Amino acid sequence: MDRCGNGGQLQCVNRKPRRLPPRQKAKPATIDHAAIDARRAKAYSEMENSVCDLSRAAELAMTVFDNDRLFLFAVGQLDFMVQRFRDRYYAEEFPGDN
Repeated sequence: MDRCGNGGQLQCVNRKPRRLPPRQKAKPATIDHAAIDARRAKAYSEMENSVCDLSRAAELAMTVFDNDRLFLFAVGQLDFMVQRFRDRYYAEEFPGDN
């Protein structure tokens, strides 16, 4: 230790702490809400046919609930349709004329 008791580290007594220039606040990104709404409306419109098909398939499955063979077939078809819908939903592949 040196005589100042700081473990041998030298300190500059006359030096002022260096100040960094003030940070400029980042401007928030401008969001075009109208464009986002238009994209969402288009996407929902393109999915409408598929959603209606799923709804109708579910109704048909419930209609044939009493007949085991038809019910299993209808549920199998509904499952296939739902899986295809899910895959297309996450891949964002809904053409306008589906």
